[in-house]
Amino acid sequence: MPAPTSPLTGKGKGSHNPDDVNGDGFADLVFTAPRGDAGTYLAIVYGSADGLNSATRTVTTGTGFDFDLRTSTGDLDGDGFADVVVFGLDASANAPSRPYLLWGGPKGVDPAARPTSVQVPVTLNLFSRPAVPGDFNGDGVADLAMPVPSPDQSGDDLAVLYGPFTRDGAPRRHTIQSSPTGGEFGRLIASRMNGRHATDLLVYALDDGEQAPSWLLEGGPGGLSTRARRLNAGNSSAFGDFDGDGRGDVVVADSGSRNDEPGYETEPPGVDQVMTVYFGAAGRSPQVLGDIGPARGMVAGDYDGDGHDDLALGRGASGVEILRGAQKGLRRGGHVIRRSGPAIGPDGHNLSDEQRAARPWGAADYDNDGRDELLLAFASYWMSPPVSLWWATDGRQDESSFASGAW
Repeated sequence: MPAPTSPLTGKGKGSHNPDDVNGDGFADLVFTAPRGDAGTYLAIVYGSADGLNSATRTVTTGTGFDFDLRTSTGDLDGDGFADVVVFGLDASANAPSRPYLLWGGPKGVDPAARPTSVQVPVTLNLFSRPAVPGDFNGDGVADLAMPVPSPDQSGDDLAVLYGPFTRDGAPRRHTIQSSPTGGEFGRLIASRMNGRHATDLLVYALDDGEQAPSWLLEGGPGGLSTRARRLNAGNSSAFGDFDGDGRGDVVVADSGSRNDEPGYETEPPGVDQVMTVYFGAAGRSPQVLGDIGPARGMVAGDYDGDGHDDLALGRGASGVEILRGAQKGLRRGGHVIRRSGPAIGPDGHNLSDEQRAARPWGAADYDNDGRDELLLAFASYWMSPPVSLWWATDGRQDESSFASGAW
């Protein structure tokens, strides 16, 4: 039985926190999930001094929109309230999926508001992948990075739409640069916005199940760099400041997926079960951890408040391992968190330990105590009705937990 919702007071003044949709100083959780045969819904669970409070939430089906199961936040209009970036389909317009914006404010997102279409710099008949927010020029206002077709249609170019955006979805300016992959790319991943420096961007090569390489583009006052650094192959990745020097680092690791075509079932020794940490300090050699096993999701955050980001490493049925940040890089301490869903799903389907395992989903400071909370999630979207369980933990014990499948 879902918890009853409580109305927001509307007292948020704007915090310039990229995760704070209602501007009250606490990070919020935003996600999309399927609702049986009724498409998807978007939910916002608001943070508080006691952490995430599932009784204070906004839930919307998008007033005719079917949202993709990916979403993100950032202050795209510069008003101090985080906005929501969704990738979805307007069923009433017979148009392809594309990026949309839902505007934050003192009462969060208006559940009755229609999403605002992002005005993109080219005419597209197909939007293949979502736009990713980040503050790529470090001016405190979120920007969007997204793939657009190259002029000869041979691959992708990278478009960066710089904020602030108007309420009609138009960016202040944009740039278009060649893809560092040399062709199509598969995913974009941006580092966390924190108001102290420009965010960086990972551009992944398109893969067919195998571990793919990525290219690191650094942000700066002039915007996103056109010079890229190629990183080791590994489909799991996370940004953080693991050595605590104030510069952004990035880690890539083997996710465990493999191409099932004959002759392609394995990865080379430098990729198989390998994690590589690339440090932001100039001239510092990467840290390589071998025999790390498959990384089934990775999330970085400072869970103990010591000024070094830690890494939550998903291991499926074996739980979530916490690697602690330190001056020399990440260190393994053996601490493992285990959370799991029900043994039997709502349709009577028996779940294996692997299927039941909660995985790292995100991290933010939901109670504003100066330390990040790690968010773990269990989702059985293939069942009817779907089941979703959430845990917000400090890395050792839960600070809050709730179920969202029936919303």
